[in-house]
Amino acid sequence: MSETLITARAPLPLSIWARPSVREMPFPLNDPRCRLFRRARHGLWLALRAAGIVAGDEALAPAYHHGSEIEALIQAGLTCKFYEATETLEPDEAELERLLTPRTRVLHLTHYLGLPQNARRWRRWCDERGLLLIEDAAMAWLATRDGRPVGSDGDIAIYCLYKTFGVPDGGALLSRREVPASRVKRRLAIADLAFVHALSLLRRSSSLSRLALGARRERPYLAKREFALGDPASAPSTATVLALPHVVDVTAAEKRRSNFRRLQSELSDMVSTAFRAPAPGACPFVFPIETDDKPALLARLHARGIRGYDLWPLPHDALRAEEFPRTSELRRRAVGLPVHQELRPQDLSRIVSAVRGA
Repeated sequence: MSETLITARAPLPLSIWARPSVREMPFPLNDPRCRLFRRARHGLWLALRAAGIVAGDEALAPAYHHGSEIEALIQAGLTCKFYEATETLEPDEAELERLLTPRTRVLHLTHYLGLPQNARRWRRWCDERGLLLIEDAAMAWLATRDGRPVGSDGDIAIYCLYKTFGVPDGGALLSRREVPASRVKRRLAIADLAFVHALSLLRRSSSLSRLALGARRERPYLAKREFALGDPASAPSTATVLALPHVVDVTAAEKRRSNFRRLQSELSDMVSTAFRAPAPGACPFVFPIETDDKPALLARLHARGIRGYDLWPLPHDALRAEEFPRTSELRRRAVGLPVHQELRPQDLSRIVSAVRGA
């Protein structure tokens, strides 16, 4: 490999420290109710506790999920009743109605890969049935729908800040029920900050990229580790808190949309049905394609210095995967390509070339 490294998540350029701090942080960080944690799952768990969830209450949860959010629901006392949704991953009202019981308390709505769902519709649906609406915007910070920020309609909304900008950690919670701010002492996370800065430097040097790819071993995907709740009494690192005002840029959403459109124009035949028509206000996390041989595609990308994203290969073990064939097929086939705001035109060309096997 003689090419520089392209990561799935946005790197954190050293140049951010020369930028002035933003005057006002974007939604939800500008809302006084917003609380920050090391991981968004911690905020979700605390918000459910504040909402009065008790053991035996039920949540309507998507069969297509990462797993950490399902673990947070379960640890909060909820029993998950899974819905498969439509082929565009929008909840199917008839399917949800069949799953409703007197113990149903929650609808969990996921804004997949930064592509917004119609949360206002599901807000009305929840209000008619006395349910809490969770907006899972872990991959959708800065996304909007009909001019409104994603997360505006939920009783609970969560965001992963590090999935939009290259900060070391950070999850945001917006809850209609008050959740106290974390009083845990922050980690400095200097080593984590150095690592994300180093990833940015690798974009400039093919030789350093080659050494980094050769030296770093990929950790095996262990569902138990990936999904674990951890300690909910967490706080974002000092490194994240210091970097955010310098790196946040609301124009990142449009840059990501532009990169998404470019890849879509070149790879339209491979785009997953669920993601072919994103809403105008999307803030894409990755560009999703499907392949018959996911391991081979990921290996081909890696050989060209491109870190593809293995999209949710395993569900939480609370799900009976055999009952959700469409979701299982998506897990088997879906790969996320880099689409972040730090990509250059030549990076996008290389991604297309690597996917096509050129």
